[in-house]
Amino acid sequence: MQNITSLFNRYYRTAFGIICLMLIFVYSKRFGYILFHTLVELFSIVIAFAVFIVAWNSRKMQDNKYLHVVGISYLFIGALDLLHTLSYKGMNIIPLPGYPANQFWVATRGMEAMIFLGGFLMIGRKRKVNTELIFLLYFVVSSLIAASILVWKIFPLCFVPGVGQTLFKVVCEYIIILLLLGSLFLLYRGRANFDQKTYQLLSGSIIAAILSECCFATYTSNYGPLNEWGHYGKLISFFLIYKANVQMAFEKPMASIFRELKASETEYKALAENLPDVIMRFDENLDCIYINRDISKIPQFADSDVQSLSKRIWNELKQALSTRKSIAGELEVNMQQSHYYSFQIIPEIFDNASEIRLLVIFRDITIVRKEKLHLSKLLDTLPQQVWTAKADGTIDYVNGVIIRDFALDTDSRFGIGWQHYVHPDDLQECTRVWMLSLSKGTEYQVQFRLKMADGQYLWHLGRAVPILENGEVILWIGSNTNIDLQKKGQEQRDEFISIASHELKTPLTSIKAFNQLLARTNDLERAKSYLQKVDVATTKLESLINDLLDVSKINAGKLQFNKTTFNLDQLIQECCENLQLSVNTHRIIWSGTEQINVCADRFRMEQVIDNLLSNAVKYSPNADVVNVTFKVEQESIIIAVEDHGIGIDSRELEKLFDRYYRSDNAAERFGGLGLGLFISSEIIKAHQGTFWIESELGVGTTVYIRVPLKETVVIKDPVTKGQNYSNEYLTISCNDQQGWMEANWTGHHNFKSVQNGGLKMVELLRSSGLKKVLNDNREVLGNWSEASDWAGKVWFPMMTGAGLQNFAWILSPSIFAQLAAQKSFDVSDGKANVRFFYDIEEAKRWLREN
Repeated sequence: MQNITSLFNRYYRTAFGIICLMLIFVYSKRFGYILFHTLVELFSIVIAFAVFIVAWNSRKMQDNKYLHVVGISYLFIGALDLLHTLSYKGMNIIPLPGYPANQFWVATRGMEAMIFLGGFLMIGRKRKVNTELIFLLYFVVSSLIAASILVWKIFPLCFVPGVGQTLFKVVCEYIIILLLLGSLFLLYRGRANFDQKTYQLLSGSIIAAILSECCFATYTSNYGPLNEWGHYGKLISFFLIYKANVQMAFEKPMASIFRELKASETEYKALAENLPDVIMRFDENLDCIYINRDISKIPQFADSDVQSLSKRIWNELKQALSTRKSIAGELEVNMQQSHYYSFQIIPEIFDNASEIRLLVIFRDITIVRKEKLHLSKLLDTLPQQVWTAKADGTIDYVNGVIIRDFALDTDSRFGIGWQHYVHPDDLQECTRVWMLSLSKGTEYQVQFRLKMADGQYLWHLGRAVPILENGEVILWIGSNTNIDLQKKGQEQRDEFISIASHELKTPLTSIKAFNQLLARTNDLERAKSYLQKVDVATTKLESLINDLLDVSKINAGKLQFNKTTFNLDQLIQECCENLQLSVNTHRIIWSGTEQINVCADRFRMEQVIDNLLSNAVKYSPNADVVNVTFKVEQESIIIAVEDHGIGIDSRELEKLFDRYYRSDNAAERFGGLGLGLFISSEIIKAHQGTFWIESELGVGTTVYIRVPLKETVVIKDPVTKGQNYSNEYLTISCNDQQGWMEANWTGHHNFKSVQNGGLKMVELLRSSGLKKVLNDNREVLGNWSEASDWAGKVWFPMMTGAGLQNFAWILSPSIFAQLAAQKSFDVSDGKANVRFFYDIEEAKRWLREN
């Protein structure tokens, strides 16, 4: 009994209101059915518009999918009901033939039933509903319904005088009933999304609509009792819909919102005060109005308070206040212990545009920053170019190798775009593959040429892999590996195989041809001539095969040397005489007079001298003299072979000692495998000697060999006086007046002399405290390239460790000495400020200015 009383008390107002309305409409019926119909319809239209107003104005307050889909539709349902009312027979406001009111009724109720069904289907939808799009859809559908009845007159007939309702209308009414039953089922299944009272109101509304449609499906007259009761059902349905929507849109949400706001405020305040981050809020005057922690109790902020911390980000606060955009940055706190915090300033803009707050969040990034620094240093030690890019492909990090290779500004990085450094012939394919990887999130791999700081293009293998998080690319990690040597080595090997097959085929063809002639001739003299030519071809073939075998042994480190003491003067003379016997186009002039004994492999030294002499003859077709000289200098013997031939471009000199390399000036004019100088240089290196060339294009070439007379070099009687040092290879003096150390190198050098002098320079630089060096190589002769790697990778780091800042390097006139100097700098870590000069006064001026 108590539950019944409670239920009556809950709904008595609604029930009482409905009863009063029904009594009013019953009384109005006494004055005519048209008045009754008009009052009922106008009341339902007012309710429909009220439902729309409630739904539309509350659409931003809550996210009830049903209210979006159903509530907004009642503007158009009410509008169609208004047309139904105005076109009702006897109103004479929209005078149309037939019964358009019945057509508007069935169209409107069908639209309403489908919207009910759609609204309850949307209850479980997670994505937000676009209310503007729904409004436009309802407008279009309503307009089409009105036009089909009033303008085009294509809507099917629904009522025929004397007959009653058409089959079309009756069928439509039953379809509407089925749709409403489906809506009722969906409402029951999704009842957890509504509070109990709202669920009951919606259920009552749908049941009333179903009963109303049952009446309209069976009536025979527009003025009969079933039509009347059908309108009562519609009246109740609309009234309950209004109550349900107001309940959902205002009463329940408002109570919930204010209750949840209070709980959220308490929860968020407790959360903020327990976060490890420091959170501050500032008003529009940049006064701190809230801070979640007492920073005086945080060790990292031992030297700060709220006021001083605010001043350190004062400019950023003013910028965020004026631009109303978020600003991020980093801050070093407690500088004695190097703690770092990131900060983010977030403007909080309220409905009143003039009112603003700034939320500032400080986060400790000390560990992350140190890890990032360690990782950056680790990546800088790698020989490859390493980079990272954002998900869209924008490069956001490059390691030190890239900065050094491209001479980049550490602040701007790839400001002009990484595409600027790719060879134009490779750019299209490189970009295509990169864009394909970005679109598919797959591994990126391509070979391309990159432009280095010196303008030279080098081949690189570029690779990048995506880093995924939840199936989405968040980062790209890539590297570019220098494969220029491998690429060019492959090209040289391919070219060598082509040349070798041709060179080996030529003597074989000759041998085969002369053997065929021998088989056919009976003439003894001719046979001897053919045999001599077969012997020449066989000798050439043997020489080619021996060269190939020697290269194979050198690659395997198995080239054997049998060192003995012999007379070098006699060996050179024999080589000259042997070549002269087979050459009648040139005179081999040997001007040696000294009787010098050396400890070396006689066969290999003969191989080197023969190669130099034959090259001199081969590459001087328009000359007739080859000069051979030697001299003793610094406990070494220097042999020189000079021709007056085609010469060699200075840019190609160092490459001549690469295996398979042949000068562009000679490759197509002269035969050969391009192995001779490579084999010769390896033989001389094995004797602790050096090999270099001086040449002028179109004038001639002189090839030098320097071989020590003894196995080891002894630095004779070095003189050390305070801050000065001197021996036969190097003189060092500390010029305190100018503020630099002067090093004058002289003569021919090898690994031992370069290492000894370099270490002495490190010692004196450290003891003197000087930061600048004037390194004079003008009197350096020949080639010291065997020590260039040590100078770059070991000596330069030792010099910078000793305090070196500026290093003026005056180059030797010898091309090979210049190449060795450049190579030593190229392989160094690049920390020393090194400049190359040809003029000593210009070098001194640069040191004074720096």
